[in-house]
Amino acid sequence: MSNEIANRVASSQLVNIDLEDFYPEGERVLFDIKDWLFAGQILKEKDFRGSVKDHDWTAYQNKFVALICSADAVIPSWAYLLITVELSPFAKKIVVGNFDVLEISIFQEIMALF
Repeated sequence: MSNEIANRVASSQLVNIDLEDFYPEGERVLFDIKDWLFAGQILKEKDFRGSVKDHDWTAYQNKFVALICSADAVIPSWAYLLITVELSPFAKKIVVGNFDVLEISIFQEIMALF
């Protein structure tokens, strides 16, 4: 009997995939809507829609965007949808959540390829 250790994984037909080879390059940006709230707490629809309309969305060209509201305020879902509609022509990916949610979403898309 030989004392040599055989690497059966290396000699098997398993394929190793390095996810970093598929990881997309691009800046990750956190978009916080708290600055568009009245007194940092209340969403006034007319003012909010005006801020969305007047914002320069081209700054998010080819970026991965995470939408959050860091203020302790109740934000209606249409507010995130309104921002997403404006961001869609420019951003590579948009998620509602923090950077962790964004990275998980990116990796889920990569894993769906396999």
